[in-house]
Amino acid sequence: MTGWKLFLHSVSMVQRNAPQLLQIFLVPGLIVVAIAYAMLAGVPNDAELEGLGPDPATVVEIILRIVGIWLAIGVICAWTAVSWHRYVLLEEHPQGWIPAFRAKEALWYFLRLLQLVVIGSVVYGVAMFVGIALISGMGMVGLAFLLVIATLIAVFMYRLVLILPAAALGKPIGVGESLELTTGAFGTLFVLALCLFGLQLLSELILYLLIDAVLISTVLQLIFSVGLAVLNISALTTLYGYYVEKRPI
Repeated sequence: MTGWKLFLHSVSMVQRNAPQLLQIFLVPGLIVVAIAYAMLAGVPNDAELEGLGPDPATVVEIILRIVGIWLAIGVICAWTAVSWHRYVLLEEHPQGWIPAFRAKEALWYFLRLLQLVVIGSVVYGVAMFVGIALISGMGMVGLAFLLVIATLIAVFMYRLVLILPAAALGKPIGVGESLELTTGAFGTLFVLALCLFGLQLLSELILYLLIDAVLISTVLQLIFSVGLAVLNISALTTLYGYYVEKRPI
């Protein structure tokens, strides 16, 4: 199956390029952790919030900090993803432990990422609205139908992701062109998405089984989160190489 081969190729990409992966993702990842820690420091916990009451200023401050964290994560994600895509597809090797910041490509990548988030939010929002109505009227049949719709949407979103590596290479394409390039790829993308989702479930199961071992669970959660994020970025790189550049796998 092509989808399975694409998944294995993405995993192999991460394994083969472990030193370069560390050079690209380690320092930016530590920066994300530092930013999150700094911006969350001093934020009241649930007990403190109950004691303070619904103070609008406190609520606004918390929202602004959370938004700031997500914006910082988005920018750093664009920075590192651009470097990884360009390393794999253009053989631009990282120099040192801080990857080059290509402002133009990173900005395009960030905007394309926001575009996908907006499209996904709108499509899933409509699907959830319809799904709730179906479940209310049809019970389990409606739930099954909703799962089918969610699967179709997930594969549809995978057909759009070619716009991200394209932005990283400075060769932007639109969502229409991405759809055209992946025409007839439903089964392939379904298998790839299923493999990535299965790996996510496996990591969550491992963390659940280790829930009592707090330290080990926390360390593994960090490792799994970073590993899955890198694997997903590698999957995007593989898809671009396969569907746009027609590379063999």
